[in-house]
Amino acid sequence: MEEGAVIVIMAEKAEHAKTKSQLAKESEKLQFALGEVEVLARQLEREKRAFEKALSGVQGRVRKESAQKDKLLAKCSGARLGGEGDAGLPLCPLPRASPSLRPSEIESHILKQEGLLNVKENEIKELHRIITQQKQSFRSQVCDFRIQKQQERYISQALEKKKKAKKAGTGSKGQ
Repeated sequence: MEEGAVIVIMAEKAEHAKTKSQLAKESEKLQFALGEVEVLARQLEREKRAFEKALSGVQGRVRKESAQKDKLLAKCSGARLGGEGDAGLPLCPLPRASPSLRPSEIESHILKQEGLLNVKENEIKELHRIITQQKQSFRSQVCDFRIQKQQERYISQALEKKKKAKKAGTGSKGQ
């Protein structure tokens, strides 16, 4: 029986070595998987921070644009429809009862207002050009008027001298 016991022990040792080898392989796989999990966890954390940062930026922009929209709506809600502002420009024709305007509607309204401002600016430029022309014309007329006045004075003085010379000449002849 000794021989059978030795064979059994040898078989168990072989089985134990095989199990130990398999355990080592599985432990290695487990360590590799744990390493990957750790790498992925760090990557996930980085992506989470990047996402939160981007989300914070987007939320900030949304708050800023919302505040700007509220400011525009507040500015426009005080305006009378169809009226004119300080510079004679039409006031903001946004409807008062529409605080939920979409950004595209506000943008189109702003573009319309910018168009009106451009038209008014062009009119102002044209009026400045006309005023400049009129100033030049007026200066020219004033200059012509001064020259004419000098000529009239000169002629008047020349005629006065002639009259005095005639009077002086006729006065001495008659005596």
